[in-house]
Amino acid sequence: MQNDCNKPGLLSFLSLSALLAVVLVSSGCATSTPVAMAPQSNLSRERAVQMAQRTAEVAGGKVFMVAPTGSMKPTLDENSVVAVETVFFGELRQGDIVIYRSKSGQPIVHRLHAQVHATWVVLGDNNPAVDREVVTPENLLGRVCAIFYTSPGPQGGTPAALAQR
Repeated sequence: MQNDCNKPGLLSFLSLSALLAVVLVSSGCATSTPVAMAPQSNLSRERAVQMAQRTAEVAGGKVFMVAPTGSMKPTLDENSVVAVETVFFGELRQGDIVIYRSKSGQPIVHRLHAQVHATWVVLGDNNPAVDREVVTPENLLGRVCAIFYTSPGPQGGTPAALAQR
């Protein structure tokens, strides 16, 4: 079995991705005074999507752009691209940011608020109340494992996950 971490640059990329994920995800707690904008960088949306795709490949997941709803500000906004890892439902923990499919079929990105029996109640960082829908093993799409902030610009063809208010 070949160890992909021995490939030139991959270890550095994975280390950087892991560091970015830890720093960016852990710094996104809800506040009582919402911040108008999520962090930005000089990273182009195209480059952010490429980096997110590499991260998602390693994590066995997918890439989503965040839709412009404002419910996850200041953690995420429409200039955010997220890599989502495949995760077993039992591995989820309070505070994780997940993407789940709503009853209408839309992917929603919100933070796990509380576990109630065999479901998770979710809440957007900038929302005053929890979502009407809960996360179940059936509608869970994955857990955000990396956030890539970009400079403002038009959205591409990557699926958007709604951060609903």
